[in-house]
Amino acid sequence: MKHTISEKLQFVKMHIEENVPISEIATNYGFDPTSLKYCCSLYRMYGEKAFEKKEKARTYTREEKLKTIAIILSGEKTIREVALGMMLSDPKIISDWVNKYRREGEAGIKDTFSRAAYLKHDDRLFVKEHKKLLEDLERTKAENEYLKKSFPHILKRSKQPKKK
Repeated sequence: MKHTISEKLQFVKMHIEENVPISEIATNYGFDPTSLKYCCSLYRMYGEKAFEKKEKARTYTREEKLKTIAIILSGEKTIREVALGMMLSDPKIISDWVNKYRREGEAGIKDTFSRAAYLKHDDRLFVKEHKKLLEDLERTKAENEYLKKSFPHILKRSKQPKKK
């Protein structure tokens, strides 16, 4: 079950400030204990700043990703240590990068763009419908041109006297 950022912060504060055991929070709220431990580490390092809703999502360049992957594959640091250092909300982000690198190689690693740049569902439907209408318009124009060119030939045939 996914939890919002504010819920994660609430669980972390319950554990750190009220001394509620992680296992109790995990069973009562259906939260993964390892994720909660990670969130607690994030809170200890950065405070509430790590759980703030950001206006613009962070972007990661290809070079940053490759450097991070190299650190992980060389064994210098663990995925969790690197994710904490980058203040990521979830260490699975880096493990996804590493898995993609292992599957596709360096060519599979690309720059990340913020989700705000992606189209929402209604906008995607609008773009798709617009593209379809433009294709229909092109086809209709081509049909009209064909009919305009063939119309005089049809008239000639209809006016020719029939052979007896």
